[in-house]
Amino acid sequence: MRRGLVALYLLSLMLLAGCLSPTTAGWGQGDGEVKVDFSTESTSATSSLGDEKQSFDELLPVGCDDTRTLDNGGNPIKFTGYMAASHFYETHDSLNGAKDLDLAVTVSVAIKSMSMNEAVGVDGEQIPRIQVKNWNLPLYPETGAGNIDLDEIDSDSSSKWFVLGLIPTTENILYGMQALGEWHQPIQIEGYLVDTNKTMSAGYYSSSHEVNGNCEMKIGQSNIESVYLMVTSIKLEDSVITSSGDSSDEWVLGDVPILGRGGFIMFILIVGIGGAVTMFMFSKIAAAKGASHSMETLVGKKAMAAVSRVKSDMKQAKSSGMKSSQERNAEARKDASVEAKKEGLKPAKRETADLISLTGFDLDSALQSGPSESITSDFGSKSSSVVITTEAKNIESKVTSIPRSVAPRSSPVTSTVPTTQSSVISNTDSVPSKHSHFSSSVSGSSKPQQQPKKKVVKKVQQPEVENWTENKQETTNSSEEEEFSDFSF
Repeated sequence: MRRGLVALYLLSLMLLAGCLSPTTAGWGQGDGEVKVDFSTESTSATSSLGDEKQSFDELLPVGCDDTRTLDNGGNPIKFTGYMAASHFYETHDSLNGAKDLDLAVTVSVAIKSMSMNEAVGVDGEQIPRIQVKNWNLPLYPETGAGNIDLDEIDSDSSSKWFVLGLIPTTENILYGMQALGEWHQPIQIEGYLVDTNKTMSAGYYSSSHEVNGNCEMKIGQSNIESVYLMVTSIKLEDSVITSSGDSSDEWVLGDVPILGRGGFIMFILIVGIGGAVTMFMFSKIAAAKGASHSMETLVGKKAMAAVSRVKSDMKQAKSSGMKSSQERNAEARKDASVEAKKEGLKPAKRETADLISLTGFDLDSALQSGPSESITSDFGSKSSSVVITTEAKNIESKVTSIPRSVAPRSSPVTSTVPTTQSSVISNTDSVPSKHSHFSSSVSGSSKPQQQPKKKVVKKVQQPEVENWTENKQETTNSSEEEEFSDFSF
């Protein structure tokens, strides 16, 4: 519902501003343009609205003379009534029958003949409504459903009609014809009929045409008159369109009733831009209030009161001349540079850093100052998080300097051996080594620790005790040597 209202509002603004006015032919001799050199004695016209550019010479304007008869020249003829329909032409299609002076027509209108006062009073069911099906031929529209069907108008009809093919005489008249895009309005069009010595076809002046005492066109027995008209002026209910465009009541495209064109522009500027700025300010205030309410909900009223006191204290301190740490640091740097320039020496970076540290704590200086010890090296690849510290290096150098020693032999062990013949296979594993520092796995040698080999002892009938004892001792000594020598850092 809201979207529909917004669309209707925008459409009404566009209509008031004249943005949806109908388009018509241009003025000139190029494509889609018409130009007329009008004179009451002789008129010529050039049209590019058809398939080809055509010129019409020696057109004779027919007007109303002092005796209220139609003759060449004279005063313009008046066509007064209520406009029920109109059609604008940007091009003419000769395949649909447009020919001859049809190509110079830019607008066609259907007007119900009546006085201007009667046309102003038309309302309600009296309004003539026409449904236009096709208007390819300027003087012969095809109409359908509606309370008026122009195809059915004849001598028995109760209403009288004009169907006019309008030809502009000036550029101002051409563009002023856009006012005819609004149907259902009282109108009075003034102009001259067209006569020529070359043809007497329909639409041109004929001896059957007559005017009354006010130089208004009469309608014959057929109750409809279809003629070409070279327009010199158009009178609307509250404005006019003249050939020169100098009238005080001149119609202007986009003119708005009551407000006027300038008033409408000012209204848009004040209401549109001013309203946008006002809404922005209100939205900003609402957002600030919402943020303050959320903060009060999160931290509580006491914390908010403390923040307010801190802000007020900061303002008072600033107003009293107290300086922040950044300002003090900047002044210290400036003083140091001034003193160095006076002495003619460049201040050392270390002294400047010490001076800054005295005036106030500087987080950047604290982060940039590093340990006096050597930088540790990464363990494994560069992406590893394990490093070899200085203490680990010292332990490694001490351990590698210790000479290897041989463990003392154990005392002979005697045991009884079964006298039966048998073959025994035993697996002698090395004694589990002691846990070493994790850095021992990164020794200079990259050889992996070898697993003790499985020893197979075949026992034959009645082995000697001494040989078995010696083998036992050798096995024990070998295991201890391997255990003692496993200090690879």
